[in-house]
Amino acid sequence: MRVGLHALGIGDGARPEVIRAVATAAETHGFARLWCGEHVVLVDAPASRYPYSADGRIAVPADADWLDPMLALTFAAAVTSRIELASGVLLLPEHNPVLVAKQAATLDVLSAGRFSLGVGVGWSAEEFAALGIPFAGRGRRTEEYLAAMRVVWAEDPASFTGEFTRFEAIRVNPKPLRDGRLPVVVGGNSDAALRRAATLADGWYGFNVPAADVPARVAVLAAECARQGRR
Repeated sequence: MRVGLHALGIGDGARPEVIRAVATAAETHGFARLWCGEHVVLVDAPASRYPYSADGRIAVPADADWLDPMLALTFAAAVTSRIELASGVLLLPEHNPVLVAKQAATLDVLSAGRFSLGVGVGWSAEEFAALGIPFAGRGRRTEEYLAAMRVVWAEDPASFTGEFTRFEAIRVNPKPLRDGRLPVVVGGNSDAALRRAATLADGWYGFNVPAADVPARVAVLAAECARQGRR
């Protein structure tokens, strides 16, 4: 079993001296990976239900520091040399996919190939509204953005035409170090999230899944993988 460490960059964990201490200690003691999640926006009284707690509320106070995960992980990469790094998770439909593709490849290069991109569709309608991005259709947007980003990582020049994004003969460098490929992990505990993980990703990031629910969630994931001819 490989054990990772989640929630770098939030609250007291957003202070540079804490990130340095935690990252170096985790590497020294054999942790496999550092995870850093994302919220661009939190609000004091959300109407949206948080899907990962029984009471529907996120445990992080709205006024807590919450670092940008790509920047926080770049800092962690600079003070470590072996431990893997991952966004857990970046809310992909809130971002421009070409920009995320460049940021992710940059982090992969700076970390000597230690970065994996964890993505999710998001749950807060208030956050999407503040960013001027439609909340509806965020699942389709995520799937398309992943396809577009893989084109950016693998091709030079790169072209893509979709419902939400399009570009023609662009050059976006650097490329990820693993032959134009970056590992992608899909977060979320719903059946739709598990389907995306099975069809589009290299792994699943289950978050705060009750122990009693784990066998059922893994069974759904296995069934989706089987439908795709994956193990």
